[in-house]
Amino acid sequence: MISISNQTLATEINNTKLLILDKSSSSKYELKFSETYQFRNLSFEIVSCKNIEFDKYLDKAALIRISQNDDIFIGWFFKLTDELNLYSNKIYEISLTDC
Repeated sequence: MISISNQTLATEINNTKLLILDKSSSSKYELKFSETYQFRNLSFEIVSCKNIEFDKYLDKAALIRISQNDDIFIGWFFKLTDELNLYSNKIYEISLTDC
């Protein structure tokens, strides 16, 4: 059985943190934001952030909308199982660090 905690959306969003690795300069940036955030030519919007529990599996997941010029990506980012993150960018690697 899958159980997702029911916190208010505002509380979930305020606790969201992303780690961005700029592969071109090997620089790391930690973003902590609510609702939307502009980082260089990327625009981030947190749609939802949840704690996921499935049997013994525990993780945090955020549904994030990323806009870059005319390209829009909407998908889930996982804190512990980042291999499930489907976003691909030549310059930036994005990881969820908290939500």
